[in-house]
Amino acid sequence: MKANKFSNIAAAAQRNTAATTTKKSETGEARNRPKTNIVPKVEAQTTQTAAEQPEVETRPRTGRPAGKRSSSDYKQVTAYIDLNTYKKVKVRLFEQDEKQEFSELVDSLLKNWLK
Repeated sequence: MKANKFSNIAAAAQRNTAATTTKKSETGEARNRPKTNIVPKVEAQTTQTAAEQPEVETRPRTGRPAGKRSSSDYKQVTAYIDLNTYKKVKVRLFEQDEKQEFSELVDSLLKNWLK
């Protein structure tokens, strides 16, 4: 038979099928499992008292500071805003000398509305 580009894939699939056995579980369902006798290695756990534990050096964390998304003080919400209004607000926020985020503006407006 002439070998084509799929002959290696078919041969590998046949080898894989031959290497697995069908075993019924407790529920009666058949499962394919590879024929291996690998035993997981279990490491002994040691317990140390607080006085025996080595002192961990605390260093300042590198990378980005925690943001609003990971803070429990903030909640992400969705609101529908007119597209033209949104564009004008983003431009005005960008033009300000003191930069302010869109979410900060919405938060301050909502707080003023609640007063």
